[in-house]
Amino acid sequence: MTRPLGETEFEETTIERLKRLGYDYLHAQELFQRGERNSLHEVVLYGRLEAFLKKAYPAIPEHEIKRLAQVLTAPDGVKLINRNMHFHKMLTKGLEFSYEVNDETYTPHVFPIDWEHPENNDFLVVNQLSIEGRMVRRPDIVIYINGLPLIVFELKNPNNEQASVYDAYTQIQNYTYDISQLFNYNAFTVISDNVETKHGMPFADYDFFASWKSIDGRNVDNNRANTMRTLIEGLFPKDRLLNYIRNFIVFLEEGSKITKVGAKYHQFFGVNFAVNEAIRATRPDGDRKIGVMYHTTGSGKSLSMLFFAGILSRHPEMENPSIVIQVDRNDLDEQLHDTFVQGKSYIGHVEHAEDTEQLRTLLRGEAGQIIFSTIEKFRKKEGETQHPVLSERRNIVVIADEAHRTQAGFAGGFAAQLRYALPNASHIGFTGTPVDFVGNHTEEIFGHIIHRYDMAQAVADKATLPIYYESRLIPLDLSAEDIDEKYKEIIVDAGGDDEESENYKRKWAALERVVGTPKRLRRLANDIVSHFNQVANPFQKAMIVCMSRRIAVDLYNYLRDIPECPPVEVIMTGDVSKDPKEWREVQPGSKYAHIKSKKEQEEVKAKLRDPEDPLKFVIVVDMWLTGMDAKPLSYLYVDKPMKGHNLMQAIARVNRVFPGKEGGVVVDYIGIATSLKEATYKYTQSGGTGSPSYDISEAVKIFMNHLEAVRGFIPSEIDVQNWRTKQKIEREDFIADLVNVLLNSDPEEYIQEATKLEKSYQLVKNQPEVLELADEVMLYLMIKAQLRKHLRQPIEKPSENKTLEERLSELIDNSLLAKETVDIFKIAGIERPDISILDDAFLADLTKKEHEDLRLKLLKKLLEDQIKVTFSKGSPQSKALSELLEKTLKDYHNRVIQAADVVRVMIKMRKEMEEEMRKRHDLGLSEEEIEFYKAITTMEQEAFSNEFLANLIHKVVKALKKQLAVDWTSPHRRDVYAKVKLAVKHVLMKEKITGQQLQFLTNKFMEQAEQQYKDWPMNA
Repeated sequence: MTRPLGETEFEETTIERLKRLGYDYLHAQELFQRGERNSLHEVVLYGRLEAFLKKAYPAIPEHEIKRLAQVLTAPDGVKLINRNMHFHKMLTKGLEFSYEVNDETYTPHVFPIDWEHPENNDFLVVNQLSIEGRMVRRPDIVIYINGLPLIVFELKNPNNEQASVYDAYTQIQNYTYDISQLFNYNAFTVISDNVETKHGMPFADYDFFASWKSIDGRNVDNNRANTMRTLIEGLFPKDRLLNYIRNFIVFLEEGSKITKVGAKYHQFFGVNFAVNEAIRATRPDGDRKIGVMYHTTGSGKSLSMLFFAGILSRHPEMENPSIVIQVDRNDLDEQLHDTFVQGKSYIGHVEHAEDTEQLRTLLRGEAGQIIFSTIEKFRKKEGETQHPVLSERRNIVVIADEAHRTQAGFAGGFAAQLRYALPNASHIGFTGTPVDFVGNHTEEIFGHIIHRYDMAQAVADKATLPIYYESRLIPLDLSAEDIDEKYKEIIVDAGGDDEESENYKRKWAALERVVGTPKRLRRLANDIVSHFNQVANPFQKAMIVCMSRRIAVDLYNYLRDIPECPPVEVIMTGDVSKDPKEWREVQPGSKYAHIKSKKEQEEVKAKLRDPEDPLKFVIVVDMWLTGMDAKPLSYLYVDKPMKGHNLMQAIARVNRVFPGKEGGVVVDYIGIATSLKEATYKYTQSGGTGSPSYDISEAVKIFMNHLEAVRGFIPSEIDVQNWRTKQKIEREDFIADLVNVLLNSDPEEYIQEATKLEKSYQLVKNQPEVLELADEVMLYLMIKAQLRKHLRQPIEKPSENKTLEERLSELIDNSLLAKETVDIFKIAGIERPDISILDDAFLADLTKKEHEDLRLKLLKKLLEDQIKVTFSKGSPQSKALSELLEKTLKDYHNRVIQAADVVRVMIKMRKEMEEEMRKRHDLGLSEEEIEFYKAITTMEQEAFSNEFLANLIHKVVKALKKQLAVDWTSPHRRDVYAKVKLAVKHVLMKEKITGQQLQFLTNKFMEQAEQQYKDWPMNA
């Protein structure tokens, strides 16, 4: 029988596609045969790099070319991401290279790639490249440009149902550990089984890998088959690939955290089109209307603006332009500004105009600046009849972000003043909502639509997540006969142009009084807490939208009265003349007042963005409904009339991609359904397709489909419906039999299907038709957890690297079993003390369980046992951690602190011990040898590498143990002590250690030996 085509054929076809684009090709073995590679550890092809540099910079002497190649391939950085960032900077921005000829110094600016002339570079495809690092690994395809390994492909067999694109992703992740030297230079990676083909950064979560769905940027290819063709033809033409690497990769720095981000296809094409339009519009004969970029909210519009500004600022035709990023809201200003500041390695310094005077000074200043300002700073001063001209240069580009009503103010408004101030500037609008929503002739102001990326396409691409709608209307407490009519009017008017009218304000006030009655708000608070606790997983957050500041505060108080309510904060503006003083006082259960400073708002925002932080709810009125991204936000509870672009912006708060998140849910308490339908209609009339939200019933259908798929793995003769009613032994045997059946069939496929079931279950588990299936779902997820354990590799990744799905699976497993018994070891699923029980998700759920004192006692015992295992008896760390544990538990039992505080301490301790175990594993040191390592590394100098020290410690410990004898540290055994010391010195001198280092190391080894082997041979 003819065998089906496999991974090898897919690999060869991919290479052929690249060869058609003009790439050269060699098999990895040929590199050795041609003398281009000398060892498996080497990943740079130095001959090719030096040949390019010699050709590009003929004035540099040949021996200096070799040194230059070494400089370019030796990026600084302790961590891999730091080295990758430093290399990318050298790659894209070049470096100053100094050398001397005849006592004269030259310092040319050199690049390892000729960015302007793609044909001058050497593009080479290599397959099956064996690389030796911690282990030997062999990526499928590596693309070299001028000898630098910039792109890695990992491919899976398109014709094997068990081989998935996620398996390719997992391999890439493991490569970053096993052959990390390759990823010093990596620009991005490609993973594919040709059903799905994705590109992404090697350090990113799988959810942030993306499909490339266009070849020309105008036509989208949504076909599921032959996705590799679209990627290769769309991204890998030589000029396009160089453009992407140089202009569409950014490292975002937030404190010590670095995130590497690459553009998706809609950003790449849209920004390139926009750059071309900007060049056209700013020429002397240009019309100064660059156009409008419509990229739906949540699809990375801020990054698109960053890429656009960066490319323009470097473009030779723009002659060092000034770029003004203009917004109409302060909170939007801060959000976008943060993105630009974090991208400083890409964009350079960013100015932020704090007031009108500073804005005028900046715009009158030199060219080449990037300036942020809200549009209201373009105001006339007292006595001015018209805004003064600040600059007449044509190479000024004004980027307007979501500037809706303010842009239409040409009859003397801020938009008019901006154009008086910068009469020759060119303008571009970036918007996340369809242009027709604005109703102010946006295209007449900015020009035609340059590029469109609508919500339906974003959801199809998984650039954003689908939004589901659920209605949980609370009847109004009617106090007037015409309140229904007023209510309908408000819903119709909300977000309209008459918001400032007195009539509108009166109607709004009447509705506000009804919506804000205590009876209704108590019911609302209870329903929100009940709903969230039923459906949300431990890493998800929610936003509650209220009509007014007063209602927000009252709802906060009612929520705080509910024992099961998670931590909550209010985010709203302040009004000194109207605020009650208690709004500015720190609230019970919080460290903040309701009226928060900017710094405090940023702290709360950071908590909301951190899936591990206990803060779950934020209550808002207007703030944070636009321009604020928090990826864990999954639920939006709406108790405020909204419509049009305001509504679309608000619901988009929950559509951001986040690991383990299936979609966003909008829960409607006030009747926005009509407005949502109207917005959808207008949205589709604007040239978009599909719907911005889906009824929750659609999510139920998806769940049911996944449930049927999982049921298909269970033999038809096995009844799973009443498993929970069985006796404990019968139940355990029943589950074990099912696990055995699946282990002997398709366990990996079952795990994949059960994971899909689990993710879809998160969205709908509170729906009536799903509630009755809870036991069956729990059974399938328990089986999945057990199968994972059976299939687990001997050496596990640290728990920090677990996916949210894995952690959720463990949590569900633990939560289910906790209902059955208080046998804690059985709850934990362990037969012996095992620190893996201290998983973050398990601990985060601890305080909600009954018998928490008993559970804490168990955790204390487990942690104490692990401390003894991890650290030697009596070591400073062992003592410190034990004392910390005792004090924490003592405080807990004295009710000085809560169980949640105990959990946080335990998590911190667990992470310290995991770091300890990781260090030992990486260095290959035994438990006794690690103590010597710690003692020596107190030198706090980088005289030796970790590898040298580990090897040295192996030799010294082996030599000194041969000389040990009973009571060797006692005064009457000084002769034995001297032999031990001599053995240590002999090894050190053999390793060429001399002088002060010899004395220091000898003393350190002896001090540690005395402590560790004092009672030899009992503790040997």
